[in-house]
Amino acid sequence: MFKKLLAAVGVGGAEVETELHTPGVQPGGVVQGVIRLRGGEVAQEIPGLFAELVTRVEHEAGDDEVEAMRGFHKVQVARDVALPPGQVVESPFSLPVPLETPVTHYRDRPLPGPVVSVRTTLEIKSAVDATDTDPIGVGALPAQHVLLEGIERLGFRLHRADVEAGRLGGTRQRLPFYQEIEFAGSSRYPRLNQLEVSFVADEHGMDVVLEADKKAGLLSSGRDLINVVRVDYGTVHNLDWAAELHPLLESMSSGRL
Repeated sequence: MFKKLLAAVGVGGAEVETELHTPGVQPGGVVQGVIRLRGGEVAQEIPGLFAELVTRVEHEAGDDEVEAMRGFHKVQVARDVALPPGQVVESPFSLPVPLETPVTHYRDRPLPGPVVSVRTTLEIKSAVDATDTDPIGVGALPAQHVLLEGIERLGFRLHRADVEAGRLGGTRQRLPFYQEIEFAGSSRYPRLNQLEVSFVADEHGMDVVLEADKKAGLLSSGRDLINVVRVDYGTVHNLDWAAELHPLLESMSSGRL
């Protein structure tokens, strides 16, 4: 549906509509779509038209955590677009999706928490830039499915996911934020309150960051334990990941890590 841009454009009442031909995508894929501009009462020129991926990111602000939509990949769709009165001008676009893009769907179901959208931005002379935002589903990569299923087989229960500002040490991370997929604890590892899993992927493989919240013991305080597992796309499907991860999680639970 066209959205009016009266506040941004001023007199003329131009409208914008973004149609996504790709309602769902995986990291590393491409979102296809078209941006339609419909002219108002007067002719206008749009100097720049952009499509950008955005996600909701949590970051610290003093003692609090706040959320904000943050852009992380942007392409110019068109420039110097002439918009005659009452006419519709279409601009198709292709928007690559980085491999580190947060996942919003797993097992064909939405993950509670994360949001990824395509934001259309129009640069308009002598006016505030106008935007239009359309959510998109980002499905887990096959390698991510394998790891998540392995964790669930060990008794951890998927809880929610979010995106945090910052960097994960010892990984190949490029974006200024990372996703955490949170699992409630498993009875097999009674000293782990919860497990958080982060994927940092590139073209060849991914770093899987496991962060466990360990309960306090009689002689020890509670603490976070972190480990990084390197995964190669070429061999990921040849391994039993529940069996691979069990010794590591058992060590984290017992305190040997």
